[in-house]
Amino acid sequence: MYLKTLRLNNYRNFLKLSINFTPNLNIFIGDNAQGKTNLLEALYLIIRGNSYRTKNDQELINWSNKSTCLYGEINKDEENFQINLSLEKKLESFNKFKLIKTIKINQNIQRKSILNKEFKGVVFSPEHLQIIKGAPSIRRKFLNEQISQIYPLYYRHLTDYYRILGQRNNILKKEINQRGLRERLLIWDPQLIEKGSFLILTRIKFLKKINYLANKFHQKITKGKENLKIIYQSNILKDQQENISFISKAFEDKIKEHKEKEIKYKISLFGPHRDDFLVCINEFNIASYGSQGQQRTSVLSLKLAELELIKEREGVYPIFLLDDVMSELDEERRHFLLELIMDKKVQTFITSISLDYFNSNIKEKSKISKIEGGKIFAL
Repeated sequence: MYLKTLRLNNYRNFLKLSINFTPNLNIFIGDNAQGKTNLLEALYLIIRGNSYRTKNDQELINWSNKSTCLYGEINKDEENFQINLSLEKKLESFNKFKLIKTIKINQNIQRKSILNKEFKGVVFSPEHLQIIKGAPSIRRKFLNEQISQIYPLYYRHLTDYYRILGQRNNILKKEINQRGLRERLLIWDPQLIEKGSFLILTRIKFLKKINYLANKFHQKITKGKENLKIIYQSNILKDQQENISFISKAFEDKIKEHKEKEIKYKISLFGPHRDDFLVCINEFNIASYGSQGQQRTSVLSLKLAELELIKEREGVYPIFLLDDVMSELDEERRHFLLELIMDKKVQTFITSISLDYFNSNIKEKSKISKIEGGKIFAL
């Protein structure tokens, strides 16, 4: 799978852009705040239908305009797909706008879920280093995004789970009558357990797979000196069995055991919305004891494992987006990453402030462009 063409109108600082890509390595050089990250964001938007940087789609529209249009052509399995995505601010009432998002595949209006099903992309940016040392919510977001991309059913269960969780928390916060509160919880608890148990089981299976692949990459990068291990931390399970009945029973027991505590604090205290995972090297938690180099290598290994998981599932590699990460990796790790990309023939888009990070062999095999002030020039 590879992107052939991108056209933008009024997208962030790109007023008008039309560019073609090579199926291999595409490098974009430029200073900060010129549009490098905006370009990768636009590519991801074409592939996935949403930004990896913001939840507010209005931010994607150039500040002086009321709409933006994106067009991309993707080749998958020797078939070309034309993707049109538009965002338009429509005035609803005085000074209040409603954002209309329209997605078309080959001129047919489609839901974002169809786009997600057909096309895949993996992003690696400096912010992803927070997967190791950031808050648990960042690791849960990583899990949810990556599993949803590989297993669409997970996303549906995740959406249902958070809807049920919201209803349950609302009852805990607002229901004054104790009898009424308990009766209403009896309605929502089984639904929370059903959806939550599926999420936990899928996370356990996913982390088992990604751990195997990430460790293989990590050993190659470190020349066999380090073993990487991912440990899922569930606030429900003591023993992580791949058995939905076992997980459901443990979830039910936990809720029953701590029901009074949840009523007291007026919030749901247990479930996959509070889970976490650790990344360890040679049995040590690298968030606490790892060097910056180890943390960066671990995230790189996780991202490369994502590529392989999607290839295993889809039969083709996803599009790989690397946003200003060359400066975050040392020379040895940069060389490993670039050679792997070239060997596997993964279409990759790299942004960087300098061409010095790339050797002459990589430059010869790449399409290199410069981004300056929202415009792109061939080099």
